[in-house]
Parts: sequence; structure tokens; C-alpha cells
Amino acid sequence: MKHREFIYVGEPVPELDQREHAAFLLNIQRSILLSLEKRNLLTVSQRERCLLELEKQYRLNQKKATSGITA
Repeated sequence: MKHREFIYVGEPVPELDQREHAAFLLNIQRSILLSLEKRNLLTVSQRERCLLELEKQYRLNQKKATSGITA
């Protein structure tokens, strides 16, 4: 695979609020874990354990957001 670099030259990138963009950020983290596994930097079991932890944190944050608790 050919290495490519991209430089963003548009407007300033808005900050992603964890509460508003939780699902998007979770998917980014999943893709990073899959990439690490593909490059043999993580084992399958390590990736699965990390995914379970990420999903647990996501559900906990969603529960807090719906109940109005601030972290």
C-alpha cells in the first residue's frame, strides 16, 4: 500500500464533544483496534477485550447522558 499524506487546508476543525459524537468516536476507536490487529500489533483476544471495554464505557456514558449525570 502506497503511503499518502493529506493536509487539511479548510476552516478550523471543530472539536468533537464526546457526548454528542460518542458513536462516531467509538467507531474510530474500533477501526484503530482493527488496524492494530491487522498490523500484528494486537492479538485477536487483545482486540476483543479492548472492544468489550470500549463498548462498556460507551454504554455507561450513554446511561449517564440520559439520566443527566455529568462526569
